[in-house]
Amino acid sequence: MSHGLFTDAEYADVRQFFESHPELQPTPLVGLPALASSLGLDGLLVKDESTRFGMNAFKIAGVAYAVDRLVRGGDARVLACATEGNHGRAVARVARERGLRAVVYMRESAASSRIDAIGREGAEVVLVAGTYDDAVRRMAEEAGRSGFTIVSDTSWNGYEAIPRAIMAGYTWLMTEAARQWAPGPAPGVVVVQAGVGGLAGAVASWLLAAFPAGRKPYLICAEPVAASCVGASLAAGRPTAVTPGDTAMAGLRCGEMSPIAFPALAEAVDASVAVDDRRADAAIERLAHPLGGDPSIDAGPSGACGVAALVAWLTGRRYTDDRARAFAALGSRVLAINTEGSPARLR
Repeated sequence: MSHGLFTDAEYADVRQFFESHPELQPTPLVGLPALASSLGLDGLLVKDESTRFGMNAFKIAGVAYAVDRLVRGGDARVLACATEGNHGRAVARVARERGLRAVVYMRESAASSRIDAIGREGAEVVLVAGTYDDAVRRMAEEAGRSGFTIVSDTSWNGYEAIPRAIMAGYTWLMTEAARQWAPGPAPGVVVVQAGVGGLAGAVASWLLAAFPAGRKPYLICAEPVAASCVGASLAAGRPTAVTPGDTAMAGLRCGEMSPIAFPALAEAVDASVAVDDRRADAAIERLAHPLGGDPSIDAGPSGACGVAALVAWLTGRRYTDDRARAFAALGSRVLAINTEGSPARLR
């Protein structure tokens, strides 16, 4: 059985970290039976990351674990990263709690609410002309000159250890979810947002480690049409850059995927589904104003992308045969992830 990107020892270290911090409470796993019925599914579970460790998104799970490893090794004084918002805020928060300095690089066209939220965590924010990928390159150059410790969730040649640790931390979302869906059946389909591939690679690895061959849930990667670098990479058989366009799904507006995530994604992903902002907006509404007695879920555009991609996969003709095979083998119980809450909560 494949372990994805991580060894048994790495999964054990992640478990030891989170279980030794009881204040780091699990996020909810929310059942949406009315929405599931309307979509023709046996069940729909949403892992709601909109309140992860008192923040607005899942990112802090990976950052908290990776920075703890750095502190254990005595290797951190100033933390630097590039971000579209959520990762940078997580780095800023963890740095402040650990008594460290944080320098966060962002594209100058990023939403002011995201920039301000990072500043309120005590970080120095550096605005960069261009895209997120331009911010990554400038951050790497300046951090190298200044001796800062880069805490990035994307990797590049010669920089892999910390992104790998962040991805390992993300696997805890799935460990939590599995404990929460038990003793019920595991989902037959899992939907995860792509971005640079860090969370998707973590989920793919966890699924490969947790399920025997032939029983792994059908895995769907969700991303914006305007920035589908993971889909392009999977289609090409290697990490492939795209030019990101405008999208409200700012946390997923990435043109270059993290190379270390690619092997797990190539092995585990069954479908890559790209959605436009219209579909993301519709998913936000579905979650905020639920059917029947379903609970309401607060989701931002990136957070709702997974449910949007699920709807596209369920209704798209190109996926008809894949749906039939997946449901016949594994059932139509689905797990999706709300990766972020509404941006309005940042203010």
